[in-house]
Amino acid sequence: MRGFEFVVPTTVPAALKAAKGKKYKFIAGGTNFMPDLRHDHSGETKIVIDLMRIKTLGGISAAKGTIKLGALATVTDLIESKLIAREAPILRDMAAKFAGPIIRNRATMAGNIIDGGPAADIVPPLLALKAAVKLTSLKGRRTVALDKFLTGYRQIAIKSGEIITEITFPSPGKNHLHGYYKLARRNAMAITVVGVAVILKMKGKICQEAGISLGSVNPTPIRCYEAEKLLAGKEITLDLAQIVAEACAAVATPIDDIRASAEYRKLMCEVLPRRLICQAAGISIDPT
Repeated sequence: MRGFEFVVPTTVPAALKAAKGKKYKFIAGGTNFMPDLRHDHSGETKIVIDLMRIKTLGGISAAKGTIKLGALATVTDLIESKLIAREAPILRDMAAKFAGPIIRNRATMAGNIIDGGPAADIVPPLLALKAAVKLTSLKGRRTVALDKFLTGYRQIAIKSGEIITEITFPSPGKNHLHGYYKLARRNAMAITVVGVAVILKMKGKICQEAGISLGSVNPTPIRCYEAEKLLAGKEITLDLAQIVAEACAAVATPIDDIRASAEYRKLMCEVLPRRLICQAAGISIDPT
């Protein structure tokens, strides 16, 4: 790590102006940024811009059926938010499994997304919720669907001079069902082996719309589009849950690593979605 200029703006325009024309990096909670910076010996980064004092980038709110997460909202904020507990409890379930209390207090929504890693725990629930990322630059603003924002291993569709200001998603409604599971080698402070998130928007016994995603089994977390289509407009049964689970496994391309084999991960991409769908819908998977 080599020397660099460090600035602490208090507004988004000030942060963007500080970055203009320079080799810059933004920092928020720093839980991913600092390890990367320590191992960066290239000296390319000339200015580091701390965003944590920009108050407009924080908070969690709702307006006209849309839930809004500030870019600097932390994992702890998700746990403590009554709005999230009511409108999107899947995010609270994820947050409870996220690292430990110290990391939760620092890790931000935008930071976890912008890292672009396959094991980013915040991303699968947001994909299942069909979230979008709002970006701001000195030239204007634009919105990108989260599934389009993640383009490859640690690659994202952000342009030079842009900053994430907000993550939004439509409220899944009072009648939605959900399931989240983080498979890891221990209960805390562990990198995800397979992550699964399921959102089911229901009308009576009929699933009107589904959101299903997988993490840690592709270069980036993914939505399972075909699996979602299989559930739309249908009553959820054990047989349908199995077909949907097979569709999830079909799009997974896991690798072998020190945490699990590709074969095991592939199997879990079928087992876990089926289990979560059945648990959410109140369907017994016990053949007896």
